[in-house]
Amino acid sequence: MITVSMLPPMKAGIPESPERRVGAFPEAAQKVGNGEKILRRALYISPIDMRQNNGMAQLQAQLLQGVCSLYDRVDLLSLGAGPAAARRWLRTMGLSVNVLESAFARLAHSNGIAWYGGGAILCNKLRWIDRFHFPVRTPLPRSWIDRYQIIVCFYPWAHRLLELDRAGSKVVVVTGDVMADRHERIGARRWITLDARDERAILQSQSRCVAVSHDDAVEFKRLYGVDVPDLQFLPPSYPELISLASIGGPARVGFLGARSFVNEQILQLLTQEDFLGPLAQAGIELVVAGGICNGVQRSTLQALEQGGARVLGRIESTRDFYGQVSAVLNPVGPSTGIKIKSVEALMAGRALITTRWGADESLRTAFPDQITYIEWPIEASALAELTVNVVKGAASVNPVAARNYAEESNEKLRSLFLPEPSR
Repeated sequence: MITVSMLPPMKAGIPESPERRVGAFPEAAQKVGNGEKILRRALYISPIDMRQNNGMAQLQAQLLQGVCSLYDRVDLLSLGAGPAAARRWLRTMGLSVNVLESAFARLAHSNGIAWYGGGAILCNKLRWIDRFHFPVRTPLPRSWIDRYQIIVCFYPWAHRLLELDRAGSKVVVVTGDVMADRHERIGARRWITLDARDERAILQSQSRCVAVSHDDAVEFKRLYGVDVPDLQFLPPSYPELISLASIGGPARVGFLGARSFVNEQILQLLTQEDFLGPLAQAGIELVVAGGICNGVQRSTLQALEQGGARVLGRIESTRDFYGQVSAVLNPVGPSTGIKIKSVEALMAGRALITTRWGADESLRTAFPDQITYIEWPIEASALAELTVNVVKGAASVNPVAARNYAEESNEKLRSLFLPEPSR
């Protein structure tokens, strides 16, 4: 393994670096209260390319909102996007965050792109290697570790790349998923982004790890014998979704999905005559939307349309989509991670039809009357019968459950991002 130390800071042609602005920020206040920003500085490490409004981007927006609500200044080290792309994304999300552009920031970004992109090709595409490795690491400079009260690392691979174990409990690792060998554990499509030894080392380090769902926390306990807290995903657009909760939708059921292998399989299920036929007979329309419409074969979309479904393609607003349906399908198989579309549907007051992997214990507790489960593996005829019953029985929902869930999620997130001595 090769370790690359921080290069000297470049002094020309870049905005003033955080190294030269430490004295500009006041010391932390002495008490916490009423959402007041009472802490000084935080570093957020982003792994995403920031070109799409996908699930990772939505979770990152939630995490950054939580950090920004607590700290006077938030710096962002971008491993997956260049500074200009990162700033554009932050403006779109309405987040006041400083994008770092020092020599080390550029070096870490280059190494992140080389490692993640190269690893994805060699391991997942060409399959020349069986596990991801970190031949070159770019350890976060000790001066940076000392500068920040907290370092939030989104996705664990960045923890290994930057050797964040040296920062101890100052680091909060938001795991994003149970990554290592998931294709072997749950029969999912091969997509390895972390070696199981590295994942274990991170979870058993002094860093504070956070699971993105209750089910993921249970899985970490089973695999590595660790107890980690979990956060509750809250869509950045949740106020708009909650505004729909008390408004019933028409006799339509919707499926909204990004481009992915899992969603391709779901669309194949939804094209079957045993599913579309009973819906048509009951006068219920299927609405399909999202990036998945551009990620499947044209024959799949034609089969949906010929069966009476309406294909919307990419949409500008999730609120507009949920406003067109009274129920939502998310028939996912064995998996980990956040089921973002499930949360969105429930926040919008829509009935949700899913498997036990599509809504974990926190959602079952928060929205007990909105979720209907179907057994896995799914039969098209059984899904059709259940969908007809749910859509016909769907009614407007009291938005209190969604408001309570949002309040609990925000408070939980803030508590996770307090510095360790203050907890």
